[in-house]
Amino acid sequence: MVAAGYDPDTTRSFYNSWGSREWDRLESSFENEVNYAVHKSVLAEFVKPGDEVLEAGAGPGRFTIEMARAGADLTVCDLSDVQLAINREKVAEAGLTERVRAWHEADIVDLSRFRTASFDVVVCAGSVLSCVLDRVPDAMDELVRVCRPGGAIVVSVTSRYGYLRAGLSQILGLIDSEEQLTAIDNAVGTGDIAGVRAETELLTTHFFSWPELKQLFLERNCSIAAASASNFLSADSPELTDRLLADPDLKEAFMRWELAACRSEGAIDGGTHMIAVARRGE
Repeated sequence: MVAAGYDPDTTRSFYNSWGSREWDRLESSFENEVNYAVHKSVLAEFVKPGDEVLEAGAGPGRFTIEMARAGADLTVCDLSDVQLAINREKVAEAGLTERVRAWHEADIVDLSRFRTASFDVVVCAGSVLSCVLDRVPDAMDELVRVCRPGGAIVVSVTSRYGYLRAGLSQILGLIDSEEQLTAIDNAVGTGDIAGVRAETELLTTHFFSWPELKQLFLERNCSIAAASASNFLSADSPELTDRLLADPDLKEAFMRWELAACRSEGAIDGGTHMIAVARRGE
């Protein structure tokens, strides 16, 4: 259960200030590029031409563009007006504006502007769910509600244990006082990242375990259609770079290994992020 309280104004302000760095993030390192590729592979499996898709918490448009290229008809919403403006701009640059029906400034905890069962696919990717803290149940209710029976709900969140595994040396390096140790120990125990000091500003968020995320779907009459870590092999390998994989055949083989590893049941909790796809019950 998430204890930390959600403040939409703080979250909006954070992502407004973050600006275009959110667009750049998925190309900022080889690990992030792999993370992006894993997400794209899942979206390609579940988003098809002609699907009516709601992208909730769409951010600057990385996934919007991928789904538009796949031939989906998109409705886009985000809490941040700055991220929505970047999304419009990037979609226009890609020549895909006609594939987006509308952009809305909206919070995933309240999607009441959208009719019940009005979308074939609902996508909430990029750890948006991790940001709403004690309002996670409300957000999940809304994401499921607007999806048609039998439709797919695609969610990605930050992974508690995978992130700890990948960043353990850096996390241990942050512990310089009893107070900091207590904050990090609490974060590992509860998943709530609150009160931890770091060089850059940290937004209070919740890092999920796989049983926790899975249960949120099951208790809403959804069945799990797919689950994946994102990423696994590259998540704790700082020596792994695109230069090491300069040979295209080797890089292609590595991506096959990565995608297979991420889908392995024992690896789902082991990546920095987790992706879950659920089907809404009839």
